[in-house]
Amino acid sequence: MTYMVEMKGITKRFPGVTANQDVSIQVKKGEIYGLIGENGAGKTTLMKILYGMYRPDEGEIFINGQKVVMHSPKDAISHGIGMVHQHFTLVPSFTVTQNIMLGRPITKHGLLDFKRAEREIRRLGETYRLEADPHMQVKDLPVAMQQRVEILKALYLGADILIMDEPTAVLTPQEITQLLETFHSLKEQGKSIILITHKLKELMGVTDTITVLRNGKVTGVLDTARTSEKEIASLMVGKEIDFFVQKTPSKPKEEVLRCEGLNYWNRFGVKMLDDVSFSIRRGEIVGIAGVQGNGQTELIEALAGIVNDYTGKIFIGDAEIAPESTPGERRSSGLSHIPEDRQTTGAALTAPLVDNFIMGGTRDPAYAGKYLINYKKAAAAAQEQYALFDVKLAGVDQPAYALSGGNLQKAIVAREMYRNPEVLIAAQPSRGVDIGATLFIHEKLVELRDSGKAVLLVSGELSEIMSLSDRILVMYKGGIIGETTPEESTEEDIGLMMLGIKEGGTA
Repeated sequence: MTYMVEMKGITKRFPGVTANQDVSIQVKKGEIYGLIGENGAGKTTLMKILYGMYRPDEGEIFINGQKVVMHSPKDAISHGIGMVHQHFTLVPSFTVTQNIMLGRPITKHGLLDFKRAEREIRRLGETYRLEADPHMQVKDLPVAMQQRVEILKALYLGADILIMDEPTAVLTPQEITQLLETFHSLKEQGKSIILITHKLKELMGVTDTITVLRNGKVTGVLDTARTSEKEIASLMVGKEIDFFVQKTPSKPKEEVLRCEGLNYWNRFGVKMLDDVSFSIRRGEIVGIAGVQGNGQTELIEALAGIVNDYTGKIFIGDAEIAPESTPGERRSSGLSHIPEDRQTTGAALTAPLVDNFIMGGTRDPAYAGKYLINYKKAAAAAQEQYALFDVKLAGVDQPAYALSGGNLQKAIVAREMYRNPEVLIAAQPSRGVDIGATLFIHEKLVELRDSGKAVLLVSGELSEIMSLSDRILVMYKGGIIGETTPEESTEEDIGLMMLGIKEGGTA
């Protein structure tokens, strides 16, 4: 059989680590091919080799039966390969048309022919159910629409093979459903899709074949119709795994965080927080559920001090936090924050990992003196904490951007947990993280709760909210529409509240 893509015996080494070792995959025409493994298992590296971003140390690549050598992404594109990266490569200030045209300008009489390009973009959008306004600036588009533009860009360049790297990591459940439908549409048109994901349900629901990687090696090639989530998980981590964290009933104590009548308008004058009031006690995890864009991000930013032009009151313990107080001052009051966007607010990508570790904790007595930071002690503390969270790294001196997305997420969680905060805001704590690491992070959140601390959990994964929360607050159109518990409501009940169709108890 001639395969659309065949990679044989691929090995790729970096200093101190073998990312891929004798890896082989075979992708058929019109197939959705799943690639799964723990963070650092070598999935993205393998696909970057296929896309010409890396050269393999050993092995061969065949496209439609013909052996090829990829010197750059330009070579991959010429062979009909497109890659939609986990972190988009769009120019925010450009329009949709300008972004898509970058790789293949259409000209007329020596000038760019935007009208013809727009017609082509609209045609592709209608054909593959990926409609996008060609005139919109990318910076004004929601995340799901930006991803759609990335896919359109690959199709515009003639891709028959689409590599999708963690495409649902930042999407809402509704957006995920729409994207998976798009995959089926692309498949019907004869396109082949290689899907890298950590989400087992999505993998089981959309793929035809699954390859599992662990520590750079293939541990299984599975027919999706004949396997199970449990089998995939065991091949990923090398042992049987429990999908749910074990926790005892909470024993909440005194109040440690309280919000009273929070209101906030964004820069467009849209009211994003509407009279939000709630409290959290020591010894409990309070989950915030809601469809993205209903005020969760603005609530986090108000609590953390990222935005200060809100009205209303915030208390940590008995002390009122002034709106103008900085994120650093709020940290000193006992607040810690796992940001929802690890790339822009969670890490300084070009800074070494040790510098990322001490951010927000420059006065920690473990490594900080009266005037100077002892970097030797800071590096030792960082190394120990990163090892505890199984962050795969070459050393704490390497820049944060050198980590895979999942490992960077674990590094940020490790840093915030190290602070032992009175209140932890955990925003999308397991986004882009494999099943084993997700369970570990969940266990650490429960441990923090059981030690008498408070956790505010904000997640787009309703299963995560249901699994961890002792109480659940549902946000809709900037307000809290209801309060419930996992025992009192099903996922379907909460989903209806998230859509504003049904109200729960009083907040």
